[in-house]
Amino acid sequence: MSAALTARLAQPYPGPSLPSLSHIRLVYLHPGTDEAVYCELITVSIDSAPSYEALSYTWGDPSRRESINMTTQGSETTQQFSVTSNCYSALKRLRCRDRTRVLWIDALAIDQSNLDERNHQVSLMSRIYSQAAGVVVYLGESADNSDLAIEFIMECYDPSPDNTSLSFPRSDTLMDALRNFFLRPWFTRVWVIQEVFLSSEKTIYCGEKEIPWSAMENFKHYLVSARLQFRLPYVVSKASNYFAAEDAGIFMLYALLDSRHCEATDPRDKIYSLLPILQSYNKSLNLIPRYQDTTAGIYTDCALSLLPSCGWSLLYAVQGNVRTENLPSWVPDWNVPPQRYIIGTDSWKEMSEFWEEVLIPAAPNKPQIVMRSAGEGERPALHGFGYARGRIVEMGSTFIAGQTPFPAKEWYSLHFPLKSGIVSSTRLTYQHEPITLDVFHLA
Repeated sequence: MSAALTARLAQPYPGPSLPSLSHIRLVYLHPGTDEAVYCELITVSIDSAPSYEALSYTWGDPSRRESINMTTQGSETTQQFSVTSNCYSALKRLRCRDRTRVLWIDALAIDQSNLDERNHQVSLMSRIYSQAAGVVVYLGESADNSDLAIEFIMECYDPSPDNTSLSFPRSDTLMDALRNFFLRPWFTRVWVIQEVFLSSEKTIYCGEKEIPWSAMENFKHYLVSARLQFRLPYVVSKASNYFAAEDAGIFMLYALLDSRHCEATDPRDKIYSLLPILQSYNKSLNLIPRYQDTTAGIYTDCALSLLPSCGWSLLYAVQGNVRTENLPSWVPDWNVPPQRYIIGTDSWKEMSEFWEEVLIPAAPNKPQIVMRSAGEGERPALHGFGYARGRIVEMGSTFIAGQTPFPAKEWYSLHFPLKSGIVSSTRLTYQHEPITLDVFHLA
């Protein structure tokens, strides 16, 4: 259990239990200008909830904490409730001077000590964020020239009249400011992917600055149009445009691969944080949040759910040194950062179609994967059955993109001797893409 969650569970939750599975809690953040923060917890049905905004932020350092004043619905007793300093800063920044602001905040709206409640509230995330009037993203206080970075992003979004030909400045100060801005912890977290994806209106708060999410989207397109090599975090560059595969298992595998480098305090959230996106497409897998289960059990259940759709492709994701105890060797450890990229996931979609429409007609006996039930206390075993289609005559050196140069001379030395021995060939055309497959018959 994380230190943040351990500290969080050490104090009793101030609100009563939720009356039904369709209820959520909202935080009524009272107006103010001083250090003291006053909130009221209100229980509502998600089917008839008043207008609210959902907060997207990071909990921050669990050892740095502040107290807020909390009351609950129907009670006038004020309780002291401990939150992380980052949550406290967000509440102070977002409260209004003259009116109550209604928010959904995970650290306050969910009783983290109640596993059943956590499980079900996570399953409601899709509705909580998609029904919100807007999502407010809190990045933290101004630091490392973040104001300068935001001003430039906004200038790209809404150029001033005297800047008709905006160009990317080569100032080291600005470049450092932009890099530091996008290195803030919020941009690395896996939970923020679904929070951005599910909401239609998003506003970023950083210090005293505000940015509409559309400005971030515009900055992404600006970098492309200017042909600039500036790496944006995944949540900005791609998360808003998920590929909607027809099959839930294929969709989930792509999402897991794309977000693998993102971080989660609880490794089980590498799976659970993506389920709301799946639900938004009306797709489902045999997976429900169960925080009472181990990480190994959850990763194994996920792999079993993906196997019927993904087959051997799932094994591409097994890489690196396993961090999760008691994990079967064939189950991807999603808590391990990506060690290599065999092929881009956008191309995987094309390759899967290529297999179905081109390779299967040529070689119909596709390798099969079957599961054999494990005995009590044993890990489930994966059994694969393949077929022999030929013999590897010679192998070249390993090519690792970004780490080793492409062995062009070696490739040619392997290719041309084979070409000279060809007596006939058959060309198969892939109808959806300009791709052809030449089947060569050697003497």
